[in-house]
Amino acid sequence: MSGAVTAAVKVGVETTELQSFERPVFGPDAGLLRVESCGVGGSDPEMYRRSTRIPAIMGHEIVGSVEAIGPAAAVRWGVTIGDRIAVHEYLPCWHCRWCLQGDFRLCVESDFFTKHEHDPLRYGTSTCTTPPHLWGGYAQMLYLAPNAVVHNVPAGMSAQLATLAIPFGNGFQWAVYDGGTQAGSNVLVIGPGQQGLGCVFAAKVAGAATVIVSGHTRDRARLDVALRIGADVAVDSETEDLRERVMHATGGAGVDVVVDTTGDRTGSVAADALALAAKGAFLNLNGLEQQVPLGEIKRKYLTIRAPRGHSYRAVEMALRTLAASHLAVKEVCSHSYGLGDVHTAIHATAGIGIPDAIHVTVDPEH
Repeated sequence: MSGAVTAAVKVGVETTELQSFERPVFGPDAGLLRVESCGVGGSDPEMYRRSTRIPAIMGHEIVGSVEAIGPAAAVRWGVTIGDRIAVHEYLPCWHCRWCLQGDFRLCVESDFFTKHEHDPLRYGTSTCTTPPHLWGGYAQMLYLAPNAVVHNVPAGMSAQLATLAIPFGNGFQWAVYDGGTQAGSNVLVIGPGQQGLGCVFAAKVAGAATVIVSGHTRDRARLDVALRIGADVAVDSETEDLRERVMHATGGAGVDVVVDTTGDRTGSVAADALALAAKGAFLNLNGLEQQVPLGEIKRKYLTIRAPRGHSYRAVEMALRTLAASHLAVKEVCSHSYGLGDVHTAIHATAGIGIPDAIHVTVDPEH
């Protein structure tokens, strides 16, 4: 069970180098995953630019096959050697009320918005100085901790497509379970990144009558893909009037659901959401600095939330529907790189250097 494991390690601001780690020894309640593919998350470029969490093996959209497994872990997860699984980034407590209902994102042990003496352990963001070191997906192997959250990957599903389980799980969480999309809804998704495309896909799966997605001129490739995976209307908000296009598409009714995936700091998204919301609409607004007047909430009888991660059922729904979809979802997985090109992969996700990148993966055997 000994041997070296190669990983791409963030050793400084926007600096990565390949390092070797000892293959971990683990007890009966843990395991080891051979990483097949790891998606570059939308938050990875921001983490890569920061001077914190160094050194770290990044990567949290992880898919692989079980390399080794302890007997207690095999029973708990229902897996055996060779099974292919997708892994949540969360490493929760498993005993609080949030964990018991599958909402690991809100567990105190996992929640970034809860003050901790130390950063909570999470795949893709924890430093690799913490034994057994393999806490990220940009590596040949990942340590499967006793409190890991895993899903079986449907038979025949490619590893690259399965890495969409997390961002498209966010789509189901934000647009459907928290966002309120149901059969016949009119939905506006602001931002056509991987999370936004997940919201488009999820809204259409849930039966939305009209799905509108907006982005910038530089997002043309993503807007075009959105039209092939469920969007009815794609708006370039830099050259078109968003409010006019939305009202035209909905026959003047406005939208029942708005999901902001941009983290807008200007407040323009909140203003557009309020202006376009139908009575009784659900607004899922992402920017921490956005403000919504209470009078408008009352007048339009709005429900307002903020996108925050994914539940177990949202990721499970994403995996099952992606595997069964006849839409062009494979086009979302646009670029793949090896461990030696993690720097390029993260920059591509940030829109630097590689044109038209949508969802980028790091594949250790690439």
